[in-house]
Amino acid sequence: MPVPNKPSTLGPALDDRWTRYCLEIAGRRAFGWVVVGAVAFVLQLALILVFAVDTALPAALLLFSVLVLGYGLTRRPPRTELLGDHAWVHVRVHWSAGLLVVHGPRPLVLDVSAGPLARGRINRHRRAWVVAPDRTGNTVVTFRGVPKLFPAKVVRR
Repeated sequence: MPVPNKPSTLGPALDDRWTRYCLEIAGRRAFGWVVVGAVAFVLQLALILVFAVDTALPAALLLFSVLVLGYGLTRRPPRTELLGDHAWVHVRVHWSAGLLVVHGPRPLVLDVSAGPLARGRINRHRRAWVVAPDRTGNTVVTFRGVPKLFPAKVVRR
């Protein structure tokens, strides 16, 4: 059965196939970065212990492995407790001064850390799905065709 390219607004967001797909992809990405970092670490150990390489390459590989492992370990999927029992809400959006302006039943201005490719796609579609924010203003946003859940923070309501 194919995976849809957008979330469903029926039922809890955590039970949605799109949400589960996005969480699975995020887990795979994080695991991939951890594996790359571990391979770089083992390679630098082999260069030092087995081949007795005395250049700057092992030090560069050690630095690379630490950075990649740190990146992979911090690239966890968004906190699923934000999704809870809330359903996705389909809204119209646009970017203004680097913030995502949400036009919906509850207008919001969100600080979303999306890269330039995702921002371009969002500008073309101008649609998003948002979960109701928690008490501290944290929420999750997703966009059609972008299999990623973007953590967001409410700046203004």
